[in-house]
Amino acid sequence: MSKKNPFEGVIQKKRSGGATTGNLPMMGAGRSIMGSIETLAKQAGQLVEGETIIELDPTEVDPSFIQDRLDDGADFDDFVKSIEKNGQQTPALVRPHPTDPKRYMLVFGRRRWKAARILGRKLRAVVKKLSENEHVILQGQENAARANLSYLERARYARQLSEHGFDTDTLLSALSTDNATLSKLLSVAGISSEILDQFGAAHSIGRDRFYELKKLLDRPGSAELAKEKLSSAELAQASPEQKLKTLVSYLKVQNSPTRKSIKAKERAWASVDNNLSAKSAGNRRKYLITLNSGKGADAERFGSFLSDQLPELYAKFLKATEAGEQ
Repeated sequence: MSKKNPFEGVIQKKRSGGATTGNLPMMGAGRSIMGSIETLAKQAGQLVEGETIIELDPTEVDPSFIQDRLDDGADFDDFVKSIEKNGQQTPALVRPHPTDPKRYMLVFGRRRWKAARILGRKLRAVVKKLSENEHVILQGQENAARANLSYLERARYARQLSEHGFDTDTLLSALSTDNATLSKLLSVAGISSEILDQFGAAHSIGRDRFYELKKLLDRPGSAELAKEKLSSAELAQASPEQKLKTLVSYLKVQNSPTRKSIKAKERAWASVDNNLSAKSAGNRRKYLITLNSGKGADAERFGSFLSDQLPELYAKFLKATEAGEQ
């Protein structure tokens, strides 16, 4: 029986013109490593029980040093049941562990590895000696080929690669993208983890909405406002989509020209005995007065008293306006 080539999908992309996600050409380190993948794939296709595809105890395999997924996906339980019933159809890719000769490190196939652990089964895997650059390129391109990572997961993957010191060519190959898209991925990934963690993997939220959030957060003071809003009871049980929608709307209001003009015209007043103070600010459409009282005063009573005087005060205002005094 012939064995299915485990890298057939990736190789097909190379043979059809070197395209990756978005019909982008393979470049830099990606081009050279694809030749290695093709050789490995031919070996895997030729050997059924040989040295290329082997069965490993999943407890002897460590996860990748770069995290590519934030969760296992909503269909993970079904995925495990499928492997339980039909077996593992596609091998994972592992490499000899860089620091422990008795162990392996996973390159890709995290869900297959986790399912094998859960089911107490061997992990079918291709073993290949790889450098760290080759590791992340293959890991990233396998994810791109499967197209099941969210935009936020890709952004955080890009940040991890950058923080590990990989150069731009490696990032472009690993993410199968171009410079402009990479720049936006890294920009979104630059958002504070305290904020990004609130959205989980965000599988249903795309690039434009996260990039809009990033631009709003670039304004002074917005990050602290966002953290406060996300920790509010209002959003405690909200879905990632609702959290982002509410947060973006909130930040837009906080940064609106109206609020800026109110802040610029703020005035303060205090009574002679300092037991009552007021702050006021506004523009042509809205004016706000806030009263605060000390131990010897009652802000509520004074506020009620002031409200009762509004008809008389407004009449005086109109009279003064007519006389040109206002």
